[in-house]
Amino acid sequence: MDVNSKVSNDIDAPIDSEYKAYKYRWVVLIFFMLVGAVTQLVWVTYGTIIDESAGFFAVDELLIVLLALIFLVIYIPVNFLACWVIDKFGLKWGTGIGVILTGVFGFLRVFALMGPNYWLLFVFQVMCAIGQPFVLNSFTKLASAWFPQSEKTMASGLGTMSMFIGVLIAFLVPPLVVKNQGVDYAITWITWGFGIVALVSMVLYLIFVRNKPPTPPNAYADKTKALAVEGTRSMFKKKDFNLLFVIILIGAGAFNAISAVLDVIFDYPIGEPQPGIIGALIIGGGTVGALLFSTLSDHFQKRKPFLIMALVAGAILLPMLYFIQSDPARFAISFFLGFFLVSALPVGLTYAAEITHPLPEETSNGIMMWIGQISGIVLLACIMVTDIFNPSGSLMFINIIVIAVLFVVGIVLSIFLKDLDAYAKT
Repeated sequence: MDVNSKVSNDIDAPIDSEYKAYKYRWVVLIFFMLVGAVTQLVWVTYGTIIDESAGFFAVDELLIVLLALIFLVIYIPVNFLACWVIDKFGLKWGTGIGVILTGVFGFLRVFALMGPNYWLLFVFQVMCAIGQPFVLNSFTKLASAWFPQSEKTMASGLGTMSMFIGVLIAFLVPPLVVKNQGVDYAITWITWGFGIVALVSMVLYLIFVRNKPPTPPNAYADKTKALAVEGTRSMFKKKDFNLLFVIILIGAGAFNAISAVLDVIFDYPIGEPQPGIIGALIIGGGTVGALLFSTLSDHFQKRKPFLIMALVAGAILLPMLYFIQSDPARFAISFFLGFFLVSALPVGLTYAAEITHPLPEETSNGIMMWIGQISGIVLLACIMVTDIFNPSGSLMFINIIVIAVLFVVGIVLSIFLKDLDAYAKT
């Protein structure tokens, strides 16, 4: 049996319910998770071997940092274009633009090894960064288009979890290869390895992913959607969306900023592994929590309690992580900080799509991811300014306290949110 025949047979086998949930939804989700992880692999490829990469490409370390920072910067202007394209051309091809850019240019980075040529690598990295919003803005649309109501947050959570897995691999693999094989071999191997994975994932996505099932799996998918551009303004007329907007600004912004500069915040000596371990544990905890909390949120059809838990955890655990000096205690706190804080992202994205229905999921998803990127850049800038003007690190605690206070503000705002049951009949 050929691939297309197998796909056709699987997609035509529904699970009985009021709305048909097709078994093929799991195939689509798996390949979305694969491309989601790959976008993060490409993003953070050189982020944990900055010194070694700077030496290999014969450039300043700041230019290696720029390879990752450009993803945050480009996300801001490209985000709304990605939302419009996904809404206009559908799930497969709207997202497929980002998959193709990541797959093609993620692989083409291998040509920058010849010379080596940093600026060629930078151009390819920019093209991959343009593709990222097309992939990351699609997880809630995927969940709504393919999954029943009882599985939507879980599906979105698995999609988000794939991003964490990609970052985790990019955090752990490059330093390990450098340590065991040396710099030149490691950077060559990593660039080729991640490039081949990006190209193969693109091909698999184009072969197996379908735009939508023959019939809708839930009531949200069973309605005509407004175009992204037309619906954006009306989103901000909803009180709960505005509250959630600020909550995501605080939570996602804090996570993006802190995870990017763990070594600066904790000021461990150069070469010490603790910052990498802390980052890996935060992401590992977030991966476990994303799956668990998303499943529980779907089971109980509640979003608000999980958002409140995340904000409370951020307000308590972040200061503990900074002020407690014991490494074993920091490692434990890191895991639970990720478990509670990071895991709330898919819950928040799904809730945003639900309270703005019937507007496109990719639009609400994109706005929330967009504000998280902006606030992350702002908070990151504050941390870096403190480090530049206070290299001893004695004033770094001010940033931690400010972020903790922001979490408290988020807790207060979350109390005024209406939960999903208030929207059940709308």
